[in-house]
Amino acid sequence: MSLIIDSLAKLAEKFSQKYPGEASGVATLDANARIPTDQVFSTGGSDTHKAMGLIEINTAAVGNVGAGEDDLMSYILPGGTLDIDGKSVRITVGGSTGAAGKSVTVYFLFGGTRFDLVLTETSGLWWGTVVITRTTSTTFRGISSSLADGAGTPIPRCDSTNGTETMSGDITLKVSGENHTDATNNAVIQQHMLIELLN
Repeated sequence: MSLIIDSLAKLAEKFSQKYPGEASGVATLDANARIPTDQVFSTGGSDTHKAMGLIEINTAAVGNVGAGEDDLMSYILPGGTLDIDGKSVRITVGGSTGAAGKSVTVYFLFGGTRFDLVLTETSGLWWGTVVITRTTSTTFRGISSSLADGAGTPIPRCDSTNGTETMSGDITLKVSGENHTDATNNAVIQQHMLIELLN
């Protein structure tokens, strides 16, 4: 038993150490030696730092409804998450497309800035990742890459943009899908969204 307590104490000590470029702070651990979700943001003095790693995962599948663009999965990134220039967040998304012959597009939106992730007319799987890096308190640099089935031939795509968002405010991260061919439901389905803080 003392070995377990000693191990937990060492783990707690590790979390009390400061991250590079950050003020030191202490994050308390729950009974399973994990940082509780309400302490993803832990404070040290008057400064705030974030625990690095996974902050959100969603695997509840959602598809488009009828014609036009439909919201799929979304997450609200709390204001101040990217509180220092150079801080980044990585979003990984994936899903599937319905019957072949349906022209569909998958978009990712960081606030009001849109990335075209997937453009395909074949039935299969799709995957994409986006990295957003703060450049100032109101601007960011975003890059994305994606891959979709293309009748046995992978269809790669990449995008890059500079955007504007107020980093001190909440920012909505969202995936949307559009069926350009007709009003068929579930022509594009999102099955996965994973969000990570990189630094």
